[in-house]
Amino acid sequence: MSDPRRVVIVGGGVAGLETLIGLRETASERLELTMFSREPVFTYRPLDVGEPFGLGHPRQYPLADLVAAQSGTFRNDIVSSVDTAGSRILTASGAQVAYDVLVVAVGARPVPSHEHGIVFSKWLDAGAFEEVVGDVVAGFLDHVAVIVPMDANWTLPAYELALMTAAWGGGRTALTLITHESRPLEAFGAAASDAVREVLLRAGVDLIPAARAEVLSDTALRISPGGGVLNADRIVSLPSAVGQALPGVPHDAGGFIPVDRRGRVHGLDQIFAAGDGTNIRIKQGGLAAQQADAIVAELTGDHRADRAGMVLRGLLRTADGPLYLRAELGDADATSTASRAPLWWPPSKIASRRLSPFLAELDRYEIVPPT
Repeated sequence: MSDPRRVVIVGGGVAGLETLIGLRETASERLELTMFSREPVFTYRPLDVGEPFGLGHPRQYPLADLVAAQSGTFRNDIVSSVDTAGSRILTASGAQVAYDVLVVAVGARPVPSHEHGIVFSKWLDAGAFEEVVGDVVAGFLDHVAVIVPMDANWTLPAYELALMTAAWGGGRTALTLITHESRPLEAFGAAASDAVREVLLRAGVDLIPAARAEVLSDTALRISPGGGVLNADRIVSLPSAVGQALPGVPHDAGGFIPVDRRGRVHGLDQIFAAGDGTNIRIKQGGLAAQQADAIVAELTGDHRADRAGMVLRGLLRTADGPLYLRAELGDADATSTASRAPLWWPPSKIASRRLSPFLAELDRYEIVPPT
């Protein structure tokens, strides 16, 4: 990339920011960086699970400040379509912006996975689960069921919900966790799964693996195989996700953008994509950051990334403190690790090469206060 190039990034989430920081760090003045986002702030969403339990609030950072720190331009505007033939984007405000490279990082949209019950999503119903926690603490609920739906692409939040609810219930509320996974958090491999199973057992959470839950009403569900009906005072499920592909950019039936291991959108040399909006199987912030790092490597000619596989890292909060989980997706069982000591640094919920240290530095000096 010897000539200055106009790089447009659509989306101000983990993947978009990791790409922005990586390109500025490695390509420096050779790029003109512009970020578009419908939201004016970046919200650190992995902390959403702890908020109903009083464990802090998700941090929010003004995107204009984050982008300015990377000598880029921020546009609080919605990209409505992509003209691939003309190498330009069209926005809701009527702007037309040309690009040499386009990075699509629009994420996915949560939708309810069942007609009945409570969906754990601040986007869909911010206060519903807080009421559940209040009723648990007050001793009003005898039984809460937490469901990992069949199409859930990141299952760890359900385990935290179950563990925290059990802890806040003080043993008065029974917790059942129903998951389609054959073993707890199976994507992390056997050793990590065994460690999580032990944590659930000590917490008194009843695990039903390899199961599908059909929610019949707000207080009843049918579990298959077997067809038995389980009654609970509250039924909570993770949301499903649908893609938000832009008109003009290829996508599958679910709205997710197909990409190769370098993040290039199939059939389009100038367009890349990363994050939950792509067809990556597990949709998680750390993997989104690794997709972004692969794009940075491709655009800057650093092909060392070709030799690296995707590494899944997750932090599970338990009554005994955080449990750090790690596995290489190419061989999860052989690399499966669970540890009470941090397995990455900084030991944040989202393990990323560039964004997490950048945010940690901002938090340390309070350069960008939360909104």
